[in-house]
Amino acid sequence: MREELTNEELIQLYDVVTSSVNAQFELWLTITFAVIIASYLAGHRLARLLQNLMATLYLAVSVLLYLMLVGAVQFSQQFEALNADTSSNSSLVLAIVVLRTLVWILGTIATIVFIFKGNKDDAGNAA
Repeated sequence: MREELTNEELIQLYDVVTSSVNAQFELWLTITFAVIIASYLAGHRLARLLQNLMATLYLAVSVLLYLMLVGAVQFSQQFEALNADTSSNSSLVLAIVVLRTLVWILGTIATIVFIFKGNKDDAGNAA
């Protein structure tokens, strides 16, 4: 087995990983907005047990998708480590990773809070 990848192969690997990461992030965004809308429209009618179940399922999917993202990035880094002569703008990549992680974590926390507290005003009007 050869140890070094060509630049073309590294570019293809980068494209595959980037597409995978973006697809996972888009899926997370879609799920997040679906949970927010469902909580807003029906949250005041859900029993506390169902709210807990919704929050648990949402958290589990968020963590699973994030771990898949981390796995894809680690997979590509294994191959990039074989080719030490490849240069990438590491500060830009680091900024993207940090910001995306921050959005993911804060968005997940905010959505879980919204599941339980986002419909309080609506609950008072429903009675």
